[in-house]
Amino acid sequence: MSAPATGDSRPRRRLRAVAVVTVWVVALLALSLWSARRDPPTVAEQRDIGHAVPELRRATGALFAAADGERWALRLGELRIEECSINPAWAGRVATRDLTLIVPEGDARAALDAVAAGLPADYRASVIALRGGTRLSFYADAGSFIAIDAEANAADQVLTLRADSGCRPAAATDAADPPAGLAPGSLGETLEALGADPGTVSAAPGSPTPGSPAPGRPAPGSPVSGDSGAYAVACPGGGAGATFTADGGVAEDGDGPAGVPDDAELIWSDAGGWAYRTGVDSVVVTAQGGRYQVSVTTDCRAG
Repeated sequence: MSAPATGDSRPRRRLRAVAVVTVWVVALLALSLWSARRDPPTVAEQRDIGHAVPELRRATGALFAAADGERWALRLGELRIEECSINPAWAGRVATRDLTLIVPEGDARAALDAVAAGLPADYRASVIALRGGTRLSFYADAGSFIAIDAEANAADQVLTLRADSGCRPAAATDAADPPAGLAPGSLGETLEALGADPGTVSAAPGSPTPGSPAPGRPAPGSPVSGDSGAYAVACPGGGAGATFTADGGVAEDGDGPAGVPDDAELIWSDAGGWAYRTGVDSVVVTAQGGRYQVSVTTDCRAG
């Protein structure tokens, strides 16, 4: 007949069981963290940001071409690559790019419908009206897990369409735009109408260096630097579309639209600025921090 268990043997067995379970949980967690960081991608969504950026550029070029129209003005934003979190153990990067569409009053739905119709058929772009038609939702699938979307009120005149890569594993990325070409003469004309001093003219990002201009004024067809820049996208049919921006000087209270050609019709105008088309160029002037910012966007043209 076996001897009875001592009074402290049962608690010891419990402690050993707890210790074994604790070691197992720690080992499993360590293996999971190692796998999340080391294992190669196994699904398409894990294609890294280096692969996503060229696809985002392609989609933005298609969006730019689809949005270009005589009834509204465009402004292309910069390509942004920012940190994001794929999961608690794995940091990543997300690439986005905005295209601002400025439309006449009451034209928000018509403009988004036109963009949807102008995109490739395989993007399956659509516009949905919600809340009795007062709210608009735009979505397009550009492939390679690139989405284009927008949310707006039906009464809005300033619409923002965004191309988005989603959060991807980090990787070496070439974020440079294609050559923007030469800034249009309408940029210098608008700056002069606002009383701004364009300063020294030199090469904007991705643009060739022009000849020497007259002091204090940009030569027609010259890129402008200083408080300025240029963003560009390659268009599906060739060439590039670009937005050139420059500081337009102090914004005075009560100032109205200035420098609008006689044959141009204002698309939008309020206390925040104004926009119009002149020929194939979109001109947008906004007041930010007590100063004007001038943006001129060209259509798709040969570089």
